[in-house]
This record gives sequence, structure tokens and C-alpha cells, in this order.
Amino acid sequence: MDVVRAFALARAAVERLPESVGRALFSAAGTAMGLSGSAGARRLRANQARIRPGLGPVRARLLSAAAMRSYMRYYYECFRLPVLGEDRILARVQLDNDAELRADLASGRSATAALVHAGNWDMAGAWACIDLAPVHTLAERLEPAGLYEDFLRFRTGLGMTIYPVVRGGGGLRALEEDMAAGVCFTPILADRDLTASGVEVRLAGHAMLVAPGPALLAQRTGCAIYPVFSRYERLARRRRAAAGTRWGLRLTVGEPVRAETTPDSDSRERAADVRRMSQEWMDQFEPWLRAHLEDWHMLQPVFDADLDQERLARSHARDQQGAHEEDA
Repeated sequence: MDVVRAFALARAAVERLPESVGRALFSAAGTAMGLSGSAGARRLRANQARIRPGLGPVRARLLSAAAMRSYMRYYYECFRLPVLGEDRILARVQLDNDAELRADLASGRSATAALVHAGNWDMAGAWACIDLAPVHTLAERLEPAGLYEDFLRFRTGLGMTIYPVVRGGGGLRALEEDMAAGVCFTPILADRDLTASGVEVRLAGHAMLVAPGPALLAQRTGCAIYPVFSRYERLARRRRAAAGTRWGLRLTVGEPVRAETTPDSDSRERAADVRRMSQEWMDQFEPWLRAHLEDWHMLQPVFDADLDQERLARSHARDQQGAHEEDA
């Protein structure tokens, strides 16, 4: 069975099953995958060990099992999202420390956000479309093409405007134009470099490449970058009744990061400023990741030491030259 068909069948099953049954099945699957020796589970544990070193083999497996349960919770909720009403979505999501972000948007300025693959970014996007501002963002062009088209329909059906992440594909330019045309919110999952044009930062003392998108938007438009932390939480009785589930999503807005250069600045100054902004938003994620590592769903190699070294050398050369600007 191809992956597109499998996703369609899973979505149809989730929509028909009682929520308690569906969640239990996905949780059990997550536990089994997290405890396994599969390539994805091994990579997850290796990434977690960079953030929280010194775990013994038993605790490391328990942590990866918790993270895979969180990841399967993400998938379960995504399959359910199209049939949830706005009231359910609003009841499930809580945003903290949002005064400055809301003030920016209310004043007529667009804003961007840096996110990592944690919690449920699609539910956060659906919620933001309802309660914050129109959401315009980027999405990885998945293979096979049918899978990307399926996720594109899913996300646009939730109200989001989506552009593909393709090197030289102009997705970031499209976001820049949208932000100039009207107030919108442009959250970007930035903890992976998908175009070989990433920016080097350090996380927990380890070098890694992140997407330059949030920093480039801040530099080109003058908007602020808001780090947004996403994690699951168990709901208290009142919210649980309104949400229809015991699981909610807590979003916490970090301190805004702002550009010190403009498109008219010297190219080396612009490149250095992109690196500074990227490191500043990543610095805010480090303590959050240490505290909530079970909600980081990173099953791919992201740290420099784990990447193809020839490709990595090319990315670093482009970063030093500020060439990521040409790819956006």
C-alpha cells in the first residue's frame, strides 16, 4: 500500500472512531515505535542525547517512547482537525506571553515566528487563523508528490496559505509580498535546513544548521521574530469538557528578536545579522527543549556531526557568503 493511500485510510478511521479509542491506539503505536530499534527511533534518541546527555539506556528508551507518543498524538490530532469545530480548537489551545505579539498585529504590522518540530504546529496554525491573524507559511515538499498535495489540501482547508520549501522556489519572497500586502502571521518551522542554505547556530553546545527564513523576513520587512514554544499539556476538568479531550496544546511566545540591518546594508553585515538573529531565537529554545524534550519530534539528523560532511561544507560556505538570500 502506498503512503498516500495509507494516510487516507488512517484519516478515515480516525474520523469514525471514538476519540478515546483512537488516542489509545495511536499512543500504543507510539510507545512501540519509541522503544524499538528502528532507524527513526535511534535517530530520535541520538538527537535527544545531544540535549540531555548522560541518560542510561533504559531512561533513553523511555524518553524516546514518550516522544513518539507525542508525535503520534500530533498525527492523531491532525487527522481529527478537519472535523473539529472552531470552539473545540479554541478550547484546546492556550497562548501565553502574547501581549507584544498581539500589539504588533493590532497596529497593522505583520509578524513572523520561529518554531521547532514540537507539539502540534498544524493545530497551532489552525488556532492562529481563528484567534490571531491570517497564517501564511512554508511547507516541506514531501515525496511522493501525492503526499505533499494531501498535506497542502489539509492545511489550506484549515485556513492557512502555504508555499513549498524549494531551493530557489521563491517561497520566502511570496511571504514577504504577503506581509507587505496586509497583516499576516508567518510562522516557520526552522530547526531543519531543507535547502542546503542554512545558518549555523549552536544548540546545547552542538553546531547545527537552521532555516534562515525567520531572520531574512525580519531583515527584509522590519518585522519581529517571535520564538513560539509548543508543547502538550493535560487539561483541567473545565477545559477538558470544552475541548472534548484531556490533551491540550500550550503555546508560549518568547522574547522578540529584531534585525539590526536592512536590505540596503552591506552583504557581509546582513549575513552576520542573520546569524545573530538565528542564534538568538535558538538560544530561547534551548532551556525549553531541555525541560520538554519529549515533545520534540526530530527523527532526522540535524546536528552537524551527523550530516553528510560534503553537503555540510557547501552549506557552511554559502552561509559565510550570505548566499542563503539567493535561495529564498
